[in-house]
Parts: sequence; C-alpha cells; structure tokens
Amino acid sequence: MLRRWQAILLATGVLASANASAFGNLDTYARPLLTLLAPGHGAIWRTGYLLALLLLAAAWVAMQRDQVAGGPFMAFAGSLPFTPRQRRRADLAVLLLADSPLLVVTACALGLTAGRGAPAAHAVLLADVALLALVAQQAVLERRAGAWPGVAAGAVLAGAAFGTRLDLAANLLVGAAAACALVMQPRPRAQRRVPSPHARRAGPPAPGERRGAALQMSLAVLLRERRGELLATCLTAAAIAAAAVGLVELFERDARSFPTMLLAEGAIALAFSGLFRGLHLAHRASMGYLGALPLPAAWWRPYDLAAVLAAALPFLAALTACAWAIGATPAHALAALASNAALLCALRTPQLISDRHAVVLTTIAAGCWTAGTFACLL
Repeated sequence: MLRRWQAILLATGVLASANASAFGNLDTYARPLLTLLAPGHGAIWRTGYLLALLLLAAAWVAMQRDQVAGGPFMAFAGSLPFTPRQRRRADLAVLLLADSPLLVVTACALGLTAGRGAPAAHAVLLADVALLALVAQQAVLERRAGAWPGVAAGAVLAGAAFGTRLDLAANLLVGAAAACALVMQPRPRAQRRVPSPHARRAGPPAPGERRGAALQMSLAVLLRERRGELLATCLTAAAIAAAAVGLVELFERDARSFPTMLLAEGAIALAFSGLFRGLHLAHRASMGYLGALPLPAAWWRPYDLAAVLAAALPFLAALTACAWAIGATPAHALAALASNAALLCALRTPQLISDRHAVVLTTIAAGCWTAGTFACLL
C-alpha cells in the first residue's frame, strides 16, 4: 500500500510541476468515475463501463489478497472464538485501508459533483459504485462466486436507470442492497472434498519433465499465487497501449508520433517490473527448503526475468507493430523493442533494492532510460 501511495504522490508532484492547479489535479484523479456521469453515452456503454470498473476493483484486491486476508496468522486466528460476522467486519476494516488510494478517487469525484451542482442521483450513483466495488472485493477475499450475479445485477440496474425518472430510486435500491450484503452474516460454505492421497500415485519424472523446472516455478508463482497482480498489470498495460494507439489515430498515423510509442513501451515496462517483487518474495519464502539443496546463489534470477519478459512481450510487440505501421523503420522499431525489453530486465534491481522507495527509484530509472532511448533513436 505504501508503494501505491508513493505512486499517487509522485503523480501529484508531476502534475504540479506541469503548472496544474489543485482543482485540475482533483479532476484528473476523478476522471475515471466522472466519465460514468457523462450524458453522451447510452445505457449499454454505461453498464459495460461500470462492470469494467468493478472488475478493476476486484483485480486490485486480488493482487493483495493474502495481505488483506491476514496471511498465515489466520491459521491461528481461525481457532479463536470469533463469529463469522466479527471476522467479516475485521476483513472489511482492512479492506477499506487497502482501498484508501481508490477512496481518494471516489472522494474527489463526490466533491467535484457536489461543487458543480449535479443532481443528487449522480452522487448516489458514485456511492453505489464504491459499495458495489466493496461487495465484489469481499467476494474475491472469501472466494464466493455466488456474489457476482448480484453485483452484475446491481450494475445493470444502475446503468440502465441513469438519466431516467427512476434513477434516484434505482440508485438508492442498489446502494441499500449492497450495504446489506456488506454487513450481513455470511452463509457457511460447504466443505470441499479432498481426494485421497493414495488415489493417484505419481511416477518418477521423465527426462523431458526435469528441463525447465525453474522456469515452471517462476511461471507458477505468477499464474497461481500472483494471478490477481498479473491480471491487474495486464489490464494496465492494455490501457496504456490503447491510449497510445488512440493518440496515434488522433494524429492521423503521422510518423512523428513514434515518440508516443516509445513512451508507451517504457510505461509498460515500468508496470510489469512490479511483478519482480512478488517473485522475489516467493523465492525467499522457499529458501527454508531450497537453501539446503546444492544450488548456486540466486539461481532463480534468469528464470524470473524470462517469466516477466514473456508476460510483457505481447504488449511490447503490439506497440512495435503499430510503430512499424505508422512509418517507423524496421530497425528503429526493433531497436525500441530491444531497448524496452532490456529496460524491463534492468528495473528488477531498483524494485528490490528498497522497500520504501521502490516506486520512486524505478520511475526515475525508467525515465532516464527512456530519455536515452529518445536520444539514440530520434
């Protein structure tokens, strides 16, 4: 959470250095929610956008599920005489703390809506988005897939009723239902059937299965333990790529928009570099066993680099193809791809060298590297 607050403060400083006013900063932060209130969109677009916001909120808590849920301590806390309602309240309190950067966006949107004299239905809709996001995040924490139809139904009702005479009543109904879902005592879950350990006996691994075991470990950490963080990073990279392509289309595919592609590739490398920390923590947790094996020190580094690079490569390759399509020479496009792939590998060190200042260090390193790429290719 500290690193996310560092990112918000860093973005505020960048905007302030660009002579942006305090009101302009608030409008920038609240833009994702204020877009929901724009009158030029239909019910289908607004419902889809609302569902996308809820999915982003769910991905936000999925990538930090272990920390919010209590981690290994909950194995002990589960034996204490706490009711499910008390445990849910504790989870909700920690969830609100983890969502504090997102609540800044909601507070900015509510403040600007009230200051501009918007109808009361707009403020209630913004509150509904926050409540529905909390319900979706709680469903992720408790692994309750049955809550998602209710969340989707609330989003459809709020999106379809916007701009009609029933919008205030519909928004109040959605908010009341979401609030009840948050405070209501959860139903006990059915115990999952555990298969017998003797049901299937694994034979000795074939020679081909032994190859690439270290790379499989790094991929397994990303795809299983850090699935939410990987999904959120991919969504961030997709948004950056879409914004870059949109700017290129706005410039009518002018070859002079090639620097936009370079900036987007650097931003994507910066986004994916955050995955190195999760991989590093997973390897440190396994050192109690793997440290006793005859393995070289930090044997996992090249495999972590390969795993993260494989996740980022589709987005970097897509922007490289776009740069080629707008008129960049193949040599420049491939050089930009190679430079940003090397940047992603280089950002592993500043991500792990400091816990408190990782965001600042990686941002400075990425900015200097991108400036060097500009000097070489432009």
